[in-house]
Amino acid sequence: MKRGFDWESIIIIGAVAAALWLSRGRAEFITVDTNIAVSSPYSARDIDRALSRIGASEMVGLGAAFKKAEKESRVHAIFLTAIAVHESGMGTSRIAREKNNLFGWGAVDATPFDSAHSFVSKEAGILHVASRLRAMYINEWKLTTPNQIGSRYASDKQWAVKVTNWARRLQQEASE
Repeated sequence: MKRGFDWESIIIIGAVAAALWLSRGRAEFITVDTNIAVSSPYSARDIDRALSRIGASEMVGLGAAFKKAEKESRVHAIFLTAIAVHESGMGTSRIAREKNNLFGWGAVDATPFDSAHSFVSKEAGILHVASRLRAMYINEWKLTTPNQIGSRYASDKQWAVKVTNWARRLQQEASE
């Protein structure tokens, strides 16, 4: 019987541990065909850092709300954040500022401000929209990708591409 350390196994275990540590928080980039009905590896702090880095200063501090919405609705937090960034002009739109509605939820093209829902806070809006995405889009209509969701969410045919571009940018900034 051989005594001592199995150095080969220790080296392999160390390499695997190092690879896992280096890749922590990283995930495949969201595409128009990614299933977003899943949790993300990003923390509230990661989301806030990403929002800050892309210049969405009006939204910094909402990372915890996006993670809470993800936990309650099982909709990817970066996808939710990307919709909010896109729909609200990084939190600067009139609907976002005056109605706490980062998603343009309820807005129709003819009367966007008048038709958009109002929320008591931005967090309440985030939680509401995430729950409705889960209940209607995912559970009822079986739409689980940005392409599928975009076909019902927006009149813009390029909506899914625009939102996933924001998602990729947020993921890059959250991972650094």
